[in-house]
Amino acid sequence: MVEKEDTDGKKILYAGSWLKKNSWLLVISQDPSEEMTKLLKTKRIEIVIVVFGCLMIILTTIFTSHMAIRRLEAADRKTNELNAQLVHSDKLAALGKMAAGVAHEINNPLAVIAEKTGWMEDLLTEEDFQKSQHFEEYKKSLGKIEEHVERARKVIHGMLGFARRMEPRLEDVDINEVLGQTISFLESYARTNNIVIEKELKTDMPIIASDRAQLQQVFLNLLTNAVDAIGKNGKIYLTSRRIDSEIAVSVRDDGPGIPKEYQSRVFEPFFTTKQSGKGTGLGLSVIYNIVSNMGGSIALDSEEGKGTTFTVRLPIVIPEKK
Repeated sequence: MVEKEDTDGKKILYAGSWLKKNSWLLVISQDPSEEMTKLLKTKRIEIVIVVFGCLMIILTTIFTSHMAIRRLEAADRKTNELNAQLVHSDKLAALGKMAAGVAHEINNPLAVIAEKTGWMEDLLTEEDFQKSQHFEEYKKSLGKIEEHVERARKVIHGMLGFARRMEPRLEDVDINEVLGQTISFLESYARTNNIVIEKELKTDMPIIASDRAQLQQVFLNLLTNAVDAIGKNGKIYLTSRRIDSEIAVSVRDDGPGIPKEYQSRVFEPFFTTKQSGKGTGLGLSVIYNIVSNMGGSIALDSEEGKGTTFTVRLPIVIPEKK
């Protein structure tokens, strides 16, 4: 083998061999740079494949890890949501028991007041009292006492109904009556903040089979949210109507409204537009679950600067004849 330069100055390898008893000489020439180029190209391809493979392994590992982390975070969120709902349910159960206890304690003195009022009215029928110059004033005052005792009894009755929310149970429900009882819980607070609750309850509403206490919870939450949204000086419009095979109850306020970017999240657990410490973010999610379990739906319509409307639609389930 001999290495020589050609006319262009390239180094060429020559190799030769005699054939047929030294009659022919076979000479082969080869440019080494050509073979090295192919070899280097092959090496580069191998390096690219190795680097690409490593990148794919790294990216796959990162993606898999990210997905695993997201699933763990989702599982943690779900666990936290369930724990929060359990805590919320425990609080409601404790509140229900406390409300029932308070209601019974108040009922006893109310019964005594009602009894003594009746006794005093009997005394007023006697001739000596009728001659008194303050007779009409006494009579009017006793009438006022009876009126407020009856009002207190209705509130207590509503509290007891709300407190019996331990297990859902179907019963005959007049939706307008439930709305009236629910409003009574908030009337005083709303009046203090100069908030007017206007009612437009259709009189042809059918009696439905539903859970009275859970319905009270739904409407009380919606009305409370409306009061909180207004703050002071505003109006809440409460309507009930029948739409085909459903009943619809709407709670509308003239508060600031809910920003559009938040509207799709209002029924998510823990989401709230209230200031920190003023809301758990569970109220609307609990409402959503209750209404869904009843086979109904709840819809939101809100515009910033104009107010918010929540509409609950429930199927009319005709109660079975007893």
